[in-house]
Amino acid sequence: MPPRLAAPLVVLVLAALAAAGCGGSASEEGSSSGAPVGAAAKSCETDAVDAGALRATGVSCDRARQVMYGWQRQGSCSAPPGASRVSCTTRSYRCTGARTDRGTAVSCARPGRSIAFIAEGD
Repeated sequence: MPPRLAAPLVVLVLAALAAAGCGGSASEEGSSSGAPVGAAAKSCETDAVDAGALRATGVSCDRARQVMYGWQRQGSCSAPPGASRVSCTTRSYRCTGARTDRGTAVSCARPGRSIAFIAEGD
């Protein structure tokens, strides 16, 4: 598998595992669709020029954007020069990132919720 495809795939698998192993399918707003957590993943607009491919599971797009912006603004979420991976906590979500040729593939999770995006140029 080409390295540039491996990192995003790893992020998606980690997000799915985190969501599946962390609880029920209730969303942050308190509603429940009855579908498995992984089946409720949705694509969201990032409203940012330096991020893309924002996906949310069990959380609203607005909250997913807030977590994404938190990642971008929080200094501890930036990988030091030469590092290929980084992790931090932002807005009560545990996030991990892996550098790819398109940017950093980021996956953030907490029980029953997950958010994934690409931080471009990071």
